[in-house]
Amino acid sequence: MQLKFTKESDFRQERDFGAKISASFEFIGAHWQPLSRCLIYFVLPAALLMGIFMGLAQTNALRDISGSSTSAGSFSGLGNQFGAFQWLGLLASLISYALLAATVYGYVNVRMTLPPEQEVTPALVGGWVKRDAPRMAVSGLVVVVFIFLGFVLLAIPGIYLSIALSMIWAIQSFERKGMGNAINRNISLIRGKWWSTFGLSLIVSILVALLGMVFQIPQLVPYVGKILNWDWADSSLLNIAGSIVASAGGVMLYTLLLVALMFQYFNLVERKEGIGLRTLVDSLGNGPAPVAHNHAYRPDDEGEY
Repeated sequence: MQLKFTKESDFRQERDFGAKISASFEFIGAHWQPLSRCLIYFVLPAALLMGIFMGLAQTNALRDISGSSTSAGSFSGLGNQFGAFQWLGLLASLISYALLAATVYGYVNVRMTLPPEQEVTPALVGGWVKRDAPRMAVSGLVVVVFIFLGFVLLAIPGIYLSIALSMIWAIQSFERKGMGNAINRNISLIRGKWWSTFGLSLIVSILVALLGMVFQIPQLVPYVGKILNWDWADSSLLNIAGSIVASAGGVMLYTLLLVALMFQYFNLVERKEGIGLRTLVDSLGNGPAPVAHNHAYRPDDEGEY
């Protein structure tokens, strides 16, 4: 069976709404084994760390809810400790998603340059992750600040910016642009296609959220245990374990949204600039020339079938 999405022309195509969603699932279905190895190698450690910090924050929150500390000083101490773990968890979250984007898009960059029969390995993707992850973390933080300010000023600017800057990581990876140029490029590409990008992001985000509910179940057990007075549910290790499952699962599922936004990026670039079509035309005639066999056939020789 021939593997799908092995050439640059397989990615740089114009696609309608349904085709972009189908291509996202087809890409993950075709490449999930080598891509999963890369994700486990580069992303999973940071996702586990995020889960630990979030679990510790959740543990302190449950203690606060149960009224284990009633004095003002103790309450303040719990609040400060919860805030520290929460901030550490958010930092680990930013690093996790930056590593995820650098890994997924680095994988695609490597895949487009390799022969179709050669498999992508973590060693080949590692260089892309090392180059892209730090600047993706910085640009991700800047985008979050912009979106937050947009929602503070008025909801509409925040919603607009969340879509207008949604492909900045893809641009940074595939076009090797800095943060400022990537922001301008993203806004330029999205012009006239904001609603289609919004619809694609919304549908895929809903799918990711529905799938992610499975990973959220272990995290809800301690809260249910508090309501039902389950003694065994009052365990810090249980809280941390549930948070690790939820965090790691949520980060990995976000791959689907990154892939969908990648196909939207390639779609918009192709519609506006036709890079894929020009690449395909330039490649015509560059294949191996047919080999002529200079055999001397007799009149009654039928040759080879």
